[in-house]
Amino acid sequence: MAKGRNIRCPATGEIVAPIREDSVETLNAAVAASRRAQRDWAAAPYKLRAQHAEAARTFVIENADRISQTIFQCTGKTRIDALSTEVLPAALSITYYARVVGREIRPKKAKRSSLLFINKSTLIRREPYGVVGIISPWNYPFGIPIHEVITALLVGNGVVLKVATQTQPVGELIREMVEAAGFPEGLFHLVHLPGSVAGSAFLHSGIGKLFFTGSTAVGKLLMEEAGRLLVPVSLELGGNDAMLVLSDANLERAAAGAVWAGISNCGQSCGAVERIYIEAAVYDRFVELLSRRVAALRQGVDRDFDVDFGSLTTSEQQQTVHSHMEQALVHGAAMKAESRAAEGSLFFPAAVIEVRDDLVHLMQDETFGPLLAVERVADEAEAVDKANDSYLGLTASVWTRNRARGLRVAAALEAGTVTLNDHLMSHGMAEAPWGGYKQSGIGRAHGAAGIREMTQEKAVVVELLPWMRKNMWWHPHERAIYDGLKSALTLLFGRGLKRRIAAGTSVLRLFIKAAFSRD
Repeated sequence: MAKGRNIRCPATGEIVAPIREDSVETLNAAVAASRRAQRDWAAAPYKLRAQHAEAARTFVIENADRISQTIFQCTGKTRIDALSTEVLPAALSITYYARVVGREIRPKKAKRSSLLFINKSTLIRREPYGVVGIISPWNYPFGIPIHEVITALLVGNGVVLKVATQTQPVGELIREMVEAAGFPEGLFHLVHLPGSVAGSAFLHSGIGKLFFTGSTAVGKLLMEEAGRLLVPVSLELGGNDAMLVLSDANLERAAAGAVWAGISNCGQSCGAVERIYIEAAVYDRFVELLSRRVAALRQGVDRDFDVDFGSLTTSEQQQTVHSHMEQALVHGAAMKAESRAAEGSLFFPAAVIEVRDDLVHLMQDETFGPLLAVERVADEAEAVDKANDSYLGLTASVWTRNRARGLRVAAALEAGTVTLNDHLMSHGMAEAPWGGYKQSGIGRAHGAAGIREMTQEKAVVVELLPWMRKNMWWHPHERAIYDGLKSALTLLFGRGLKRRIAAGTSVLRLFIKAAFSRD
């Protein structure tokens, strides 16, 4: 335990639990123990692994209320937010991974590249890294790590998990879930380390790969250190995500979607709507609808499911949101709407801010708070240019009744995920890859791409004619080998049927000579 320090609920200030703090030595011992357990686990039949995963899903379903309540206590979000964006997607994703992981990691035969290798067969295997380290954030403390923990275990890895200090009780529930599911003892470990030392300690602990979800600044530091050690990393970092409202959009749906995707979890979602670019023809009407909805939002402590959004989670985040808002207003932005302020130090009202100057933090950096910046654009092309004018590229959305138009605009956007007429919810779809362009990260979670991230690819090349004495290009070398191999170029790529037949005869002669050579 960290002496005298406690986790407090951001919404109420009540003590939730004492802060735990492990040592780096504890981490190293956990990695070593996980590696020992992993050897047998990797050899276990996939059907057995899937049964344990399904038992984990049962735990999630049976403890949905307790998990949602704990998430609320640690983050200040509403229980409906916790259930809809973390608990329910967790149950869905476990079901999906248990069904498809076996198929995704099954050895596959590669297509031959050339007639010259007709006697070779290549088998592609996907094998576990051994032990993976996972460092997860405080904004979705159950929903984010579940994807990585379950896929890692299903492909045969051991797992060492570190959750954010503010959400340690949620991490303890994940530990309880793994234990209740009957995974082998020692395979999974939860360690509680301060964020300032966790990344470096994980990279030096002997893990096979590190999965980190957090800020872009910290991700860059981890990647730099990982590069020196050649430890592979997967980074899911920040976003400053754009929403494009086109002239033919369903404006009522777009306004409602912007409020949910931008304000749920008090805006503390890396894939949240932060910037909204609206075509001039519908700008005034859309902003009116959006402002009306934001002004009607109810913020407060979730005691009886009677509030729409809760508090910010940390005082540091509150300072960032306040700074971005003030800087925008100083640079000529206008407050178009604001929700009623709730009582409490970490409550921050939702707001619609009309931007008149792109050179503000609100439009360039990740705010991670309940602020929706709106800007008028002349047309679709300007909307795309402004959306792409960012060093981040996690998600974006396009709102239009014309699917073909939406797909065309989606193809032009520089983001890892683009949704049409919706936003943010794709994180709950286990089949949809999740990850960013630019400085929003490296690698992917979720879906087949996320499964591949948890494995290393191995090529097993099999000689189909092992009775052959040697290959055509083996020693001893002579002019006949050079001429025969050169004939292969004519056989494969030359012009004229006669030339190719003659070349083929030369290659076959060399092949036979090598196969039965007595050299």
